[in-house]
Amino acid sequence: MERPLLKAFAPSAPSRQYRIPEIDVLRGFALFGVFLVNIFAFGGDASAWTSHTDQLAWSIKHIFFESKFWGLFSLLFGISCWLQWRGHARFWVVVRRLLFLFFAGVINALFFEGDILMLYAQLGFVLLLIHRLPNQLLLAIAVALFLVFPIAHGLNPDRGEPDYPDDPAEAAAWLQEDREDGIYVANHLGEILAWHVEALPEVPWADYQWPDSGLVVLAMFLCGFVVARAGLLERCLEMGRQSRQFAILAWVSGLSLMGLERWLSVTVGYRVFGEAIDSFSVQLVGDISFALATLSLVVGWFLTVLLVSRRYADVDVVKAIEAMGRMSLTMYLLQTVIIVAVFYGPGFGLAYSLGPAPLLLLAVVTYALQLVLARIWFQIFQVGPMEWLWRWASEGSRRPLRVRPRSG
Repeated sequence: MERPLLKAFAPSAPSRQYRIPEIDVLRGFALFGVFLVNIFAFGGDASAWTSHTDQLAWSIKHIFFESKFWGLFSLLFGISCWLQWRGHARFWVVVRRLLFLFFAGVINALFFEGDILMLYAQLGFVLLLIHRLPNQLLLAIAVALFLVFPIAHGLNPDRGEPDYPDDPAEAAAWLQEDREDGIYVANHLGEILAWHVEALPEVPWADYQWPDSGLVVLAMFLCGFVVARAGLLERCLEMGRQSRQFAILAWVSGLSLMGLERWLSVTVGYRVFGEAIDSFSVQLVGDISFALATLSLVVGWFLTVLLVSRRYADVDVVKAIEAMGRMSLTMYLLQTVIIVAVFYGPGFGLAYSLGPAPLLLLAVVTYALQLVLARIWFQIFQVGPMEWLWRWASEGSRRPLRVRPRSG
């Protein structure tokens, strides 16, 4: 018989921290994809950018990163929940951890509309309520949640989105309007904060018709939790050859499905993030193709980075990515600071002024600087600053922040 929820957590010992280097590398690498997709929201997705380099950069973002790294980060959150909850964390410690994450997300959402911390905290409470269910039932729930997007989009195609421009010239005109009148070019940050307040609080199911909805995030939480609880993480590392073969299969299937999605876009005007087309069957095929491609490529990225991080654990770049993963909350919030500084009016005001190619370059340079910062930080400190506050708020006791000097 299953124990009650409260008894699933140890009543005495304080929460212990478990670090798996490969998971830290995955988490640190996922931050790059999350940042890349986020900054494209500031004009990079407009069809006005027609040069070959811009089109290539947009295709790289769409095929390899869009929704895939949102899914990868969510999968890792589910894995992390199991690592923290497996009988060594007190119930109220977990609750305080999620509450801290929620309030950090509220503050972050005041500055950046695409915040994920609030959503993660809210869905974390849902996972906390149902995580004692058998693996088979959790996977069944995950499958049902995955199916909501393609079915709901087909049955209710109106997602309240504005019309797309008819041609690149119209798209360029819209971009110019955004540069002149868009909220992010406001001279006062208070106007942007007030506009973001109107979208609070996050409603996890409000975007159920989208491929990266809160329901899909919860599904990835469940998958990650089951992967960790079933011991599949260890098996992936132990079965090196089989894991490589499965990674190749995931890449081939995912890229093939994205090829189908791109073909439908060119031939019949299908857009996964745009208005639904008239044919319900074609729209459904496109949505299912994108959803399955996302799942496949999440698996491909997960296994590839997992195996690379194990094989090349001593390489400096891998160590830097691991360090970034160890302070992922700090680095995620730092990315919001960078977005405000680069794109908003009080900063450099570059919103709607950069095309896909410059944005891709900006993401790479920014990520490289974050890697350097993470390596330097852990030469002085044991944990990231926000992670230190997070532990303090959840466990009620302050731990040493600086690296202790060796005796003698």
